[in-house]
Amino acid sequence: MKPVIAIAAVLFATACSTAASAQVMGGMGDVPTGQYGNQGGGAGYDNYSGGDGPDLRKLTNKPKMRNDPEGIAEDLRLEGHCDKALPILRRLANNTTGYELSQFNLGLCLFDLAKKDKDPAQTAAMNKEGAQWILTAANAGLGQAQQEAVVLYLDGLGVTADPVEAGKWAYLYHDNGSRLVLGQPDISADLRGRLDAVLVGTKRKEAHLRADNWTQTNAAIDN
Repeated sequence: MKPVIAIAAVLFATACSTAASAQVMGGMGDVPTGQYGNQGGGAGYDNYSGGDGPDLRKLTNKPKMRNDPEGIAEDLRLEGHCDKALPILRRLANNTTGYELSQFNLGLCLFDLAKKDKDPAQTAAMNKEGAQWILTAANAGLGQAQQEAVVLYLDGLGVTADPVEAGKWAYLYHDNGSRLVLGQPDISADLRGRLDAVLVGTKRKEAHLRADNWTQTNAAIDN
């Protein structure tokens, strides 16, 4: 075989092999490196199972799901998988500092699961625990939790209804430094209207006083 023909044959074989490989890979879809397994050696789902946790790779088809445990748990909550997010959030929320967002998400998940539970006693217990986690995050300075605390005390969800306490949290959220820096909106007009209807007489002044006497429990990191 002449050299030129031999080279052409080799090039043709290589091209066919490459096309076949591409066809196989195309059937697999685009898999983000280090996100859905060990392909990138990164801290993906496989590295956060806690030994007895759920297989997080099977819980969502979203290709851009976050890789960190806190982000994974929040994404699961937003997708309606609070039953799967709960064990992750409990592990994170029990840390004393820096996991206020997980505490907030844990509270919201407990509220969500309580709505689906048919046992009144269990529902009440979950609502009570959910409110406690929301207030823990609110007292740490997390703006989202402070805003939610306004609703808790207006509706009496997991706590005893208290319009003055609701007003206190509204004032604290209004002055929240992170909210102001990030340019986040104040409470909604609807919520403000509800507060105006119940903060009558000396209650508004008392709410201001409670807000003035409030002390943050620790420095919030999540916002």
